[in-house]
Amino acid sequence: MKLMVFLIIIVAVLALVVTEWQRQQRVKQAPNIPPGFQPTDEVVVDPTTRVRQRVWYNPTTGERLYVAEGEPPAHPP
Repeated sequence: MKLMVFLIIIVAVLALVVTEWQRQQRVKQAPNIPPGFQPTDEVVVDPTTRVRQRVWYNPTTGERLYVAEGEPPAHPP
């Protein structure tokens, strides 16, 4: 029984580490802006990751795209 609980905890910790690593890799990747998108003056801060995101807009389709800008601030806003 103790071994089963220990294994479940190990798997949960590994899952958290892997998902955090994957999220950081996505943030670090250069954005791939599709043709037709234009940057706007609008910048939002994701409340969970604290990453600044620039809003890009496609005037033809009305579609909006959020692209991470730089690193999150050191302290929550």
